[in-house]
Formats: sequence, structure tokens, C-alpha cells
Amino acid sequence: MTITQLDPVDSVAMGRWYDLMVAVTRHDLPDFPTPSRRDHTARFEHPWPTLTEEALLAWDGDRVVGAASYLLPQAANLGIVCLELIVHPQHRRRGIGTRLLEEVYAAARRHCRNLIEIETVRALPGGVARDEAGYRYLTNRAHRPGVTSVRSRCRIADHPGAAETTLAEAWTHADGYSLVQWRDVVPEEIIKDVAALQSRLMLDAPTGDLAVEQERYDADRVRGQEATELGRGHRAYSTAARHDATGQIIARTKLSFEADDDTHARQRVTIVEPAHRGRRLGLIVKSANHAYARAHEPALRVIDAWNAEENTHMRAVNAVLGFQPVDRWSVFQLSVPAT
Repeated sequence: MTITQLDPVDSVAMGRWYDLMVAVTRHDLPDFPTPSRRDHTARFEHPWPTLTEEALLAWDGDRVVGAASYLLPQAANLGIVCLELIVHPQHRRRGIGTRLLEEVYAAARRHCRNLIEIETVRALPGGVARDEAGYRYLTNRAHRPGVTSVRSRCRIADHPGAAETTLAEAWTHADGYSLVQWRDVVPEEIIKDVAALQSRLMLDAPTGDLAVEQERYDADRVRGQEATELGRGHRAYSTAARHDATGQIIARTKLSFEADDDTHARQRVTIVEPAHRGRRLGLIVKSANHAYARAHEPALRVIDAWNAEENTHMRAVNAVLGFQPVDRWSVFQLSVPAT
């Protein structure tokens, strides 16, 4: 086995890496859609704003059997490396993951980073089985999760009309607000409010014991994120709540289609300004947005959402909309050892 630094212009290496991603997804998360080839091939041409990506590939002959891709924040959290490490199911427990992690530690030291952030999946009690090798590897070495999220899934066919019924009842608690909806790109007249809400999300999102700094968003950063999403072939549906008396956007949610499978969407940001909470606005915008997306995406069948275990309010909102827990996702922060 050899480990090489990825050259993003090497189409063969990029293709082998994609083949590995597909094999790992089908084994570890068979209910997930196949990874998008377009998203993968465009990841270096259309990087995320304020993030730099690098990758290491583990080769067995002409096959890529392991990969470590890592993001280097450039605006905040300058001491962190965000790592995704995968190993082919047929090549696990041979030390490939350990060797890749050692190389990532070396890269972190070169970039003067002191923490590696990595996420692993595990089963819920009585839930679907998951390969928990990554979780056991870390916990057996005395690492502990900093925060754990529950992934929940809403199956649209199981809850026909649920969003519309829920929305009608919730509006009885929200007099003085109206909705704004858009696809992909935030309307120019509300982009400052949307950027402020995104910054608010970074402040309010539960982070448990993780050492993280608040991310700041402005209009330029929102536009940069939109450009990346469009360049990678994503499409998105958003719904916001406007406070009619002031004209301010005070709540927002987003559904994103990121795979080539039109049946699957991911629930992204949902946030309500603190002064406007308690009026079921989170439930209203999410319910309205589900209906909005379904009207334009007739193939949509499932929506996945991730919420911190301690975020009981949003998990309760999701339950009203028909989401059921599937599995747990734990984020670890590993200290980078000195040489």
C-alpha cells in the first residue's frame, strides 16, 4: 500500500476516489443515495468559501482503498482540520485508516493546526445496524465525542398532507408574519437579513464540548456559498418568515438536493431570531418549505435531518412533521500529537 497526496487535476485518481466513496456509502449507509459524481469532480473547482481542501489517497495497486480528505478553515477556527476518512469495506482492519490518520496529523502540523475534527456514525438502540468501526477505533483510544447528533428521516409517502395540515394549525399562533420563498439564490432585497440569520445559527447551534469559534456571514459569503452549490450541481428550496411590522426576515429554513437521486433531500439550516421565538415560526417555515419543495420536485420521497441530541425543541418540530430517528453521528476533536 502507498499513500499519495491527491493532485486535483489527475482525473484517474479522482475517479478511483469516487469509486471508493460509492463502495463505502453502499456498505455503511445503504439508505443514502449514491454520491454525486458531479459534486465530487467539481469539489476543487468550486471550493466552499473560506475553506481549503486537500486529500490523501491510499493505493493498493491501481485501486484506491482509503482516502482522507480534509478542510482547512481560513477565516475562523484556524486551529482545526475537518477530516473525512474512509476505508474500503474489504480492506478494513489492516491499518490503512491509522496510516492515513498519521499522515493527516503530519499535514495538520505543517499547517499549524492543533485539532482534528472527525465524525463517525453508530446505531441507535433497537435501530438499523451500522458499521461502528470508526466510533470504536476512537473510543478505544480514549477519545470521547464532543457532540452527538441524531439523524431523522421523513418518508413523504407515509405522511401525505402532513405539512399542509400542520401549517394551517401553526399559523393560528403567528399573526403578523408572512412568508418569502426562493430557489437557490437569496433575493437581493433580503440577503443582509439572511446573512445575519446564518451568523446567528453559528452562535446558537449546540456544540457540546467542541472547541469552536463562531462563524461570521455577510452577503458576499452567502453569495460565495450559493456559487459553490450551483457549481457542484446542488439545488435548494428556502422559506423565510418576514415580520410584517418591520419588514425584517426573522426565520429561515432550507432543503438541499445534493445527489443525482431526485428522491432524496437534506434538511439544512433552520433558525429563528430569539425575539420572535415561541410563535411556532420554526415549524411554519419548515412545513411550508416541505410543501414548496414537493410542488417542484414530484420525485421527492425522503428528507434527512441532523439535530444535536440536546436540541430537543427542533427534534420535536421534526417529529410533528413525520421525522423518525435513524442513527447517531458523533463529532470528535483529536489533539494533534507533537512530533
